[in-house]
Amino acid sequence: MPPRREYGTGGISWIGPTKVQLCIWVPTENDRRRETKVVKVPDREHGGRGKAKEELEKFIAEVAQRASVPTGPTVTVADVLDAYLVHCKRIGRTQSTIESYEHATRRVPATLGALPLAMLTPRDLNAFYGDLAERLADNTIRQTHAILTAALEQAMKWGWIKDNPAKGATAPGRHTPKRSALPLPDIAKMVAAASAPRKNGADGDVVLAMAIAVAALTGARRGELCGMQWNDIDPATCSITIERQWVPGKGGQYLAPPKSEEGVRSIVLGQLDLDLIERYREIMREMLRRELEGWLLSYDAGVTPMRAKALGQAITELGKGLGLEVTTHSFRRSRPSSLPLALTWTLPPFEWAIRRKSCWRPTFSAPMTDPSLPLRPLRNASWLRGYPAEGFSEASCQGPNGIR
Repeated sequence: MPPRREYGTGGISWIGPTKVQLCIWVPTENDRRRETKVVKVPDREHGGRGKAKEELEKFIAEVAQRASVPTGPTVTVADVLDAYLVHCKRIGRTQSTIESYEHATRRVPATLGALPLAMLTPRDLNAFYGDLAERLADNTIRQTHAILTAALEQAMKWGWIKDNPAKGATAPGRHTPKRSALPLPDIAKMVAAASAPRKNGADGDVVLAMAIAVAALTGARRGELCGMQWNDIDPATCSITIERQWVPGKGGQYLAPPKSEEGVRSIVLGQLDLDLIERYREIMREMLRRELEGWLLSYDAGVTPMRAKALGQAITELGKGLGLEVTTHSFRRSRPSSLPLALTWTLPPFEWAIRRKSCWRPTFSAPMTDPSLPLRPLRNASWLRGYPAEGFSEASCQGPNGIR
């Protein structure tokens, strides 16, 4: 029989070189019941004993937390939501998902939360959604409904209720508004406004300007933009790899895999676009007098990344100042064939950031979708669909108040 050692209220039994069975006796009204769990640990002679103790303590805390949740007629809606959050943490939902669930459950009013679960009806939930509609968007209400539905479905599996009242409730219908790509002149306007010197004499924000340019170039989310590093750029293939994102959370942001269904992905850029990024690198190197490493979007030569939440707020505020309704998602709809032109058009503001005297006169390469087209000056950019060439002139080489 395998050796067995007791640790307080639980026991550890080795059932293999790297496998243990944890056992806890939980008191009940009439007697006690046995809870067990099998976990893998390192070899018992190489740290396994200590790890087994840690796993036992976690198991004791987990069982104690489950036992503290009331059952039967005393279970309330708030109890179900709390228990569901614990369940989501146990099954390994991501931190951002848990935090979004917690935020959604805080919308439930105290009166609804104190309602016994057995008395909850679809009508109660419909009344709750109606109250939310007075101050929240339909999409937010649908998210709340989805979380309540999942929590009540889990309560059915636990045997707390027989039917899910949320399935009889009606959330607002899904309406997808028609959204068009952000026009190229607006992209140029935002980059110019971000990088141009301020009225109070302060320097422009070149990092924010580059963030907008890269957002239009790659269509990356705000967290993915902040997660880009210099070594993600491959000059040989003219591409940039998106393999991480910064996610805002409690106590600060944390790294996570990309949110996109594609996961880690590489985006092919043109040589003109790589030149734009290299131009930004030269400007930041000259301003900071340091070589840039680490994070692409950073104010201290790559040591500290830009915060994803701050980037989203900065872009929105910048757009408001220009009379534009813009978020980081607005750049995800830019047409790939137009991006080289849009980003080349934005190069002059970077020159203002370090106060160079000469004006760079742009020429444009053909879009990557048609490599057969030759290099053309702006006035003859007939491949720019939907944007009149007269909208881009040599006057574009001037910054605010005629600064060159």
